[in-house]
Amino acid sequence: MSLPIYRFRNFRLDPQARELYKDDELVALPVSTIDCLVYLIRNRERSVGRDELVAAVWGRADSSDVSLSHAIMRLRRLLGDTGNEQNSIRTLPRLGYRWIVEPTVEASEGRSAEPMAAAPGPVDAPMPAPTPASATRAPGGRPRIRALLAFAGALVALVAIGFFLVERRPAPRATVPMVAERRAPAMVLPAQVEASGEWAWLRLGFMDLVANRLRKGNLVTTPSESVLGLVNAHQLDAGIASHTGSKALLIQPRVVLANATWSVSLEARGDGRTVLAEGQATDVLAAGRAAADQLLVKLGLSPPPSEETDQSRAAEELDRRVSAAVLSGQLDLARALIKDAPATVQASPEIALSTSVIEFFAGEYEASRKLAESVLDRVPADRNPRLRARALNRLGVALVRLDRDTEADAAFVEVIQLLRLQNDPDLLAAAYTGRGVVAGQAQRLDEAAAFFGQARMLHEMSNDAFGVARVDLNLGAVAMDRGQPAIAAPIFSDAADRFRVLATPEALNSALRSLADAQSMLLEHDKALATTDRFWPVDTHSRNPREGWWLTLSRAVALAGAGRLRDADDLVARIRASSDPTTDAVVRIEADALAADLALLRGDHAHAVALAGKALTPELESTNWLDYEGAWTTRIRALQRAGDVTSAAAEIKRLRAWADAASGDRRSLYVELLEADQARLEGSVEPALQGYAAAMTRAERLGIPEDIVVVGQSYVEALLAAGRVEQASAIGGRLAPWSNQDMRASWVQAQVYQALRKDDAARAALERARQLAGERVLPATTASH
Repeated sequence: MSLPIYRFRNFRLDPQARELYKDDELVALPVSTIDCLVYLIRNRERSVGRDELVAAVWGRADSSDVSLSHAIMRLRRLLGDTGNEQNSIRTLPRLGYRWIVEPTVEASEGRSAEPMAAAPGPVDAPMPAPTPASATRAPGGRPRIRALLAFAGALVALVAIGFFLVERRPAPRATVPMVAERRAPAMVLPAQVEASGEWAWLRLGFMDLVANRLRKGNLVTTPSESVLGLVNAHQLDAGIASHTGSKALLIQPRVVLANATWSVSLEARGDGRTVLAEGQATDVLAAGRAAADQLLVKLGLSPPPSEETDQSRAAEELDRRVSAAVLSGQLDLARALIKDAPATVQASPEIALSTSVIEFFAGEYEASRKLAESVLDRVPADRNPRLRARALNRLGVALVRLDRDTEADAAFVEVIQLLRLQNDPDLLAAAYTGRGVVAGQAQRLDEAAAFFGQARMLHEMSNDAFGVARVDLNLGAVAMDRGQPAIAAPIFSDAADRFRVLATPEALNSALRSLADAQSMLLEHDKALATTDRFWPVDTHSRNPREGWWLTLSRAVALAGAGRLRDADDLVARIRASSDPTTDAVVRIEADALAADLALLRGDHAHAVALAGKALTPELESTNWLDYEGAWTTRIRALQRAGDVTSAAAEIKRLRAWADAASGDRRSLYVELLEADQARLEGSVEPALQGYAAAMTRAERLGIPEDIVVVGQSYVEALLAAGRVEQASAIGGRLAPWSNQDMRASWVQAQVYQALRKDDAARAALERARQLAGERVLPATTASH
């Protein structure tokens, strides 16, 4: 089932990629604004109320009315509508909005929303690609973007396991077409439990039991972690007949223990009706299954068959207890529950898979991988395809974190093959997200966006707000890899807001770290530091020590961008002193690269040369070529500034050969800049100016403020030294938009004003540069004399 593409006037809207083009040029819009446009066009045959539109786009009816107003305002400005001339979006008083342009609808090319019939086994090996991400600062403050799809390692992990709540122990059953019938999704609330304290785990564990049973009966059911996030954020409770304007079927379980008998009731509300189902048994899980099966029958569905033994019931109860512990963030308790269980129960594949999930969240990725593989060795596809799919997704995300992308992609492909006829959107969405992550890390960005689009549609089918937000975060990462921080920043900000509401701290941390990177590229240094404040200190915001070191590095980068070099140095030293040399090897290398940048910013050229050389490792090159090139650039600039022109020339020659081995503007930009710097040092003025001009053209074509300022600074210096004040003034003017927020841009203004003999303006610009510099050393300038 393909998602159509809409064309109207000179616009092209791709809902799956969530991209809008005007005259074949991509328009930078927040994701929520594009979602508003898509929803209006899809429902163009009627008016859409404001509350409905807010609920559809932001996932809750109480979102700020201002958010919707801003989205509509952006669209009208883009589409040429005014208050008097509403030719696209018409306001209907007391009703809402209506789309009034009839679009041309065409099929999307080469992308299907149905599971792809991909052959199992390995696919084409991806190119070596970046892993974890945050912006680090190279000479002159150039942020090095460590491929945000690294976070995707964390994100796909969450997506793929659904907090390991999806499809625990499905019994073999007849397969059905994946989207045979579009029923309203069910949302199972935490259970109301009337029993002694030892049964407190049933509040969450029983919620998950019912959700999984309904899912096995082909009722699309929202993942438990998404429901719990809404409950914790006070966005959902049993007294609401329909969740925040959606058509979800809300199910409230009630569990009562009396006279050694468990009584379970499930009250389902939605679509103007209430359905009650009940079950009784001396075993609480049996009572829950009976009630869930009765509810399925009353909803016109067939209950799944049951193949249970005493051991399987014990494993299921343990699984529920463990899931309740993980949902509440108590990993140590989850481990203890498994450790205290009988050996025969611990040995079940379901419990092994639960342990794999726990190890992943604890940052023990190799242990997680081995456990997932042990499950696959014991669960053939013909016996339990869904359990095998869960294990494959678990294996895939662990392999992504271990930088074994080719193997990870093969695992995700097998999931899609296994489930191509199953009614399981959550597991399929996890697999498509995994494939998107792998494609993105290999810089196959169009392919990555297509996979993420498929995953997003599948999450929407099951009303999974958490899954949708995670996919959006990955789409923002694709925008960053495309060099589009202005597009990525609002995506990250919107995702962070949704993760905050859903009370999912690890996903929120990833969104905030991504947002800080984008803000650094946009030269919004104060904003980037403020963003990292939201996950600082790390030990109170993350329970994953591996991810904690990346958060620490992201904080150090933001501090450096704000000129707080000593604080940044302290965090780099902490990473080097306390992280694990093996499991945290890449973040330690990145810390060395940042330490080299900090040394150069302080004017310690010899130290910068040594530290950058230490960071130039095969591991960094294979995981993140952008940072590898950045460390090399730092080393060369340190050599140049130390006066070692001969060594710098040799390094530049090697860097040019490395960059020419793979095409791309980003690889060539800094080589051109360094070659121009070298020509100037060697006294070749005209070749140097020609090189700077070429680099400036390339930087402006890329459109990243950080690159423009780095190149512009060197170009202006060279022009002024050559006495070409008018040209220098013109280039300086291109940097002026950032002169109030970036030290280098302000310093360039001071130089240009001094050359123009505008002394007051030069002094003001220099003073502003000093304020922005913090502990960084300003270059010498005639304005200071």
